[in-house]
Amino acid sequence: MSKKIFDQDTSKKAPEQEMLIANLLFREKPAKAEPDAIKAALEELVGTVEIVSGKKEINMFAVPKYMAVFKDTPQGMPVLANIGAPREFSPDIVDELNRSQFWDYPNGSEAIDGFKYCVDVFGMLSGALDYKEQAEFFVNMIDAALRNYPSCEAIYVFASGKLTTPEDFEHSKQYDLAGRFIRLAVNARFFTINNSDDMIVDTIGFYAFGGADVQLHFHDIDPNHAVEYVYNIASYQFNNDFPVKSGETIDGINGNGRIARDIQWRAQYENSLIQPIRTVLDINCGKYAAGQRGNCR
Repeated sequence: MSKKIFDQDTSKKAPEQEMLIANLLFREKPAKAEPDAIKAALEELVGTVEIVSGKKEINMFAVPKYMAVFKDTPQGMPVLANIGAPREFSPDIVDELNRSQFWDYPNGSEAIDGFKYCVDVFGMLSGALDYKEQAEFFVNMIDAALRNYPSCEAIYVFASGKLTTPEDFEHSKQYDLAGRFIRLAVNARFFTINNSDDMIVDTIGFYAFGGADVQLHFHDIDPNHAVEYVYNIASYQFNNDFPVKSGETIDGINGNGRIARDIQWRAQYENSLIQPIRTVLDINCGKYAAGQRGNCR
């Protein structure tokens, strides 16, 4: 666990929506995947696609399964899947705060410095999709890219600062869409408050499609239980169109970390305590709660 003390930058606000971008990371530079090979992989996952560009710098594909509708194009436009050519990767783009939160990659803070090349994976026009479609599209792009770049050793998602392994991505295929997307693109972070016994666990990643992340500000709860809990609440929110409203109560957890219906905790939407500042579902965990709550949204 990092002992680094971070100063909060409250001016660092998250955008209301952010493009989902991932880097596949490599130690040695791989050969650029052929457009036809990526097209074949995508079509196994999403049906018919069209090669828009197979240039040296990037492979771009139109994906009619996902149609982005705009005011001037009510009939919709296929979103574009972009899988870049291998290029140099600079670990310096990953700041110390994100490095301190690599819980899903062994020795991630040190390991990331060993990656010298990357492949960019991102969609265009996908921000106009429903959030579940955005998540599904992103997961499918990563899947197709990994099939064509088997020497990839890590996946880094910019919106959440999450670093995972390709093996974890394959393992996640047993889960539903919420489980797959969260394991790929949503990070649960853990912080202790300097000079106190208070702790914060929050998720980061849902803000990328305009959804609220989850936050727990607490003391005297096993942090591992807190992490599992916020992931469970995040999954519930994702699967059910973010149904929890400010002022409602939700099931809490008991001393064994299990969700218990006889324990009810109040939830409300407010600004996050940890940067980037964004809307979170803050859960007041009763006698374990720490700090002050802001006004409901």
